[in-house]
Amino acid sequence: MKESDLNLVEKILWLRMAQVIINELCKSKSFLVPIHLALGHETLAVAVDKVMKESDKLFLSHRNAHYNLIKMGTLKEELDEYYLKESGIAGGRLGSMNLFNQSKNITYTSNILGNNLPVGCGYALGNKVKNEDGVTFIVTGDGAVEEGSFYESLLFLASHSLPTVIIIEDN
Repeated sequence: MKESDLNLVEKILWLRMAQVIINELCKSKSFLVPIHLALGHETLAVAVDKVMKESDKLFLSHRNAHYNLIKMGTLKEELDEYYLKESGIAGGRLGSMNLFNQSKNITYTSNILGNNLPVGCGYALGNKVKNEDGVTFIVTGDGAVEEGSFYESLLFLASHSLPTVIIIEDN
């Protein structure tokens, strides 16, 4: 196994353990906010983090813990956010389901099912109009496929040839 492969495996395992810790804290009712973990989706989050370039942006759904964790590389700031502390990723103001981090290229997160799809489309169109580089990554769950915004977003992205990757996680 190459060293770079080992590093990816270590990240996947770290991400799983971080979520297990959060899950145990959830069971003990440590948080005042609802948290949607993504156990089993660690590999995808690590892969997206690996392929994203500095100019790429990430648009997430309410199930975003794994992407925020892998982008931060630490558990403390995310836990602080869930505890609603000022030392959290967003200063304790966003909790879990709307957590985003501009400094790590997580541009938008929404707790509304399928809402990040049209927002990501608008962002991708804005990049094209401004002649800016970058791919827009939109991660959604299988439940959003039943929403009209999913199909409208696919049609919009294709008709405008926008550089976008849509990832559907089977939750």
